Amino acid sequence: MNRLLYILLALCCTINVHSAVSVWQPADEAYHSTDYQKALTLYKSQLSKNTSAELYYNLGNTYYRMGSIAKALLYYEKAAKISPMDNDIQHNIEIARAKTPDRLPAETEILFKQWYRNTLSLMSPNGWAYTALTSLIVALILFLAYLFLNNISIRRISFYTSVTLLVVFVIGNLFAWQRQQYLATQDTAIIMIPVTAVKTSPTSKATDACIIHEGTKVRITDHDMKDWIGIRLPDGKEGWIPLNTVEKI
Repeated sequence: MNRLLYILLALCCTINVHSAVSVWQPADEAYHSTDYQKALTLYKSQLSKNTSAELYYNLGNTYYRMGSIAKALLYYEKAAKISPMDNDIQHNIEIARAKTPDRLPAETEILFKQWYRNTLSLMSPNGWAYTALTSLIVALILFLAYLFLNNISIRRISFYTSVTLLVVFVIGNLFAWQRQQYLATQDTAIIMIPVTAVKTSPTSKATDACIIHEGTKVRITDHDMKDWIGIRLPDGKEGWIPLNTVEKI
């Protein structure tokens, strides 16, 4: 029976690996053979099924090789949103950003906020939810042990461990919700046209506050207008640009 279970497990793993290879291999082969248009088509065909950091990273690399720096930055930033501590993604963002006309500093975050966001990114929303559920189940088992066992030492350990796991349950649910909210929120964007004027108000007749170029990352401050969005640049300047000049991250 044990041997049969091992065989079935091995078959399942083989099927999963084969599926992963069959999905990525044609696109990877096209990319490595410099057929970037084919690689792009194959990678993009997976977007409806897969929104992983790896897929976004591959799309960013493909667009970069095709000379589309703005699109490359868009997908690198999407990848970084899922996996902010990935050094390869951050490195490629820096390389691509160096090729943009605007030499604006990267937006900085408070150290605690950055640490907290990196902590959230350790797992997906489902990962945090599963952790919370597992903690609750184990906490309940340990609490039953506390109620029905006679050994004082084991009862004490069971009680305090169950309380700790209940705290983990609460934190896990909070992190799952916050991670989901962060991934769903589109509060940054990449400029997609060669040049755009940042206006002082949401109308084409308004005064130009500054000029920005393709590939610049902006933070969205207001999206209540139909055809305009309010933005803030990394250097602190604010204004309005047409909605159709950007793609949200």
